[in-house]
Amino acid sequence: MGEHIIIPIPIYYLISTMTVKTKLVAFDMDGTLIQGRLIEVISRKFNLTDKVSLIQSDPSLLGYQKTRLIASVLKGIKEKEIVDSIDSIPIMHNADKIVSWFRKNGYKTGIITDSYSIAAQVVAKKLDLDFCSANELIIKDGSVTGEIEMPLGWEKIGCLCNISICKRFHLTHYAKKYGVHIKDTIAIGDTRGDICMIKQAGLGIAFMPKDQDIIRQSKNIIHNPDLIEVLNYM
Repeated sequence: MGEHIIIPIPIYYLISTMTVKTKLVAFDMDGTLIQGRLIEVISRKFNLTDKVSLIQSDPSLLGYQKTRLIASVLKGIKEKEIVDSIDSIPIMHNADKIVSWFRKNGYKTGIITDSYSIAAQVVAKKLDLDFCSANELIIKDGSVTGEIEMPLGWEKIGCLCNISICKRFHLTHYAKKYGVHIKDTIAIGDTRGDICMIKQAGLGIAFMPKDQDIIRQSKNIIHNPDLIEVLNYM
């Protein structure tokens, strides 16, 4: 009876042929990935704080209606001024480290924000993110026209958020795009506008929450302005 010969398989071969499960993490931008809010910086810079605050505090307006009106207030501002404004806001503490950790562990990383794509793309590039969803502020001849293109994903899925960027819609979109099961997604945000994606994701985290609505509807809350604390929930 012949002997069975066992040929060891090199460990590097086993590692190289293992299938790494793709996962996904979506960050809000203002107050989450950056230490401030773009519209507040622009408003102060161009003396628009009162006008913008009046729109934001109007209870008769839905979220997307506020976004449209605020865009009209920005008419005439130079594209470069918006880029300079987003550049002036510091990245959140350890944002680069947490993004790096996620990428090393098989996550697609990105921004879902109801701010503007011209700004979100700057932040996405700084942090080397995979995707970015935001409103399209219309620029012509280097200046804001006052018009804006909004995806309004809530109309397509029946979400009750009624904001310009339905974050639940975009989270689901990117999960499908990258072949990620929704239970393998993470959503991180700081205001009521993030609630629909935080509740939809496999893991939702309220980071430095700014209102009682998101506090009430979030199981996981970080009160310290340091994104590395996300690892406490992993």
